[in-house]
Amino acid sequence: MPPKRHKFDEPASAPELKKRATRSSAKSDTAATQDPTLESPKAERKIAKSKSKPRSKELVQKSVKPGAAERSDDPSPADNAAAPRNVTTLTITSDLVKKPIHCHKYITTKDTSDLSSGLIFTHGAGGTLSTPAVVNFCVGFSTSLPVLAFQGSMHLKSRMNAFHACVEHLKSEATETGLKNKGNALETRSLLGGRSMGARAAVIAATEIVHEKKSESHRQTAAQLILVSYPLKGPKDDIRDQILLKLPKFVDVLFIIGDKDSMCPLDLLNDTRGKMSAKSQLIVVRGADHGMHVKPAKLENGIGEETGSLAAEWVNGRMEKELVYIGE
Repeated sequence: MPPKRHKFDEPASAPELKKRATRSSAKSDTAATQDPTLESPKAERKIAKSKSKPRSKELVQKSVKPGAAERSDDPSPADNAAAPRNVTTLTITSDLVKKPIHCHKYITTKDTSDLSSGLIFTHGAGGTLSTPAVVNFCVGFSTSLPVLAFQGSMHLKSRMNAFHACVEHLKSEATETGLKNKGNALETRSLLGGRSMGARAAVIAATEIVHEKKSESHRQTAAQLILVSYPLKGPKDDIRDQILLKLPKFVDVLFIIGDKDSMCPLDLLNDTRGKMSAKSQLIVVRGADHGMHVKPAKLENGIGEETGSLAAEWVNGRMEKELVYIGE
């Protein structure tokens, strides 16, 4: 029996979002070390009854101007030599979310401050910012472009709102630091991504952003999406393709999928891509499962970083092939 289609309950048109206000505090410590918590199909399938808990406790908010440095009593991941050295922590507050959003800010060697041209990325339902697949991807991506990776709850709606809050924060930061042109660029283009459940949230948030655009010219350059380990096949064999099919034709999509990912069979994904209005390209990781684990394990970090590096090439328009294979 063919898998039954999943009826996603997003509205056909995006609801009007209330006015957003964001402020942030940053600390100069390097980002969190890798957490042993891994994302898995079981985690994605689990019905959330409790909130996702990041490894470190939340930063206490003070009245601090965006981008200002603030020390915290939180454990500093800088003490671990294995932690990426191009990462700092950041906390964003917004009217759109109930709690402050804990973020990791990956800086490129080419640009030490500006995130406005970078990727907003989030983890899966059972993961954290320190999940190896997230860290490896972000390290690779940030060799060319910056990343703002944020910690989210297991609730899809909350994760969508967090995307909007991060977009508004980057706009505000660009304006307040005098990067007017960068702020204008954010009005016309958003680069969102995530892995597993985070990828679903990115798709819905991007659709809402497109609907918010007032002019047709702005809609045509509205969003790019990087979807890692997209959970196309649900726990009851339902197909989570409806939000992908709703994406407008001028949204560009990059899928990064392991060829052993049971939640995103390549034949099912290719069938879905054929029905999508949005243009899509695909990176297939040989031997990788839903958590982007490969054998031998010693290759995992390098392959994960390669996916991030190739994704940045795609953003810059330098990935011409529709399908690219990596790994052994």
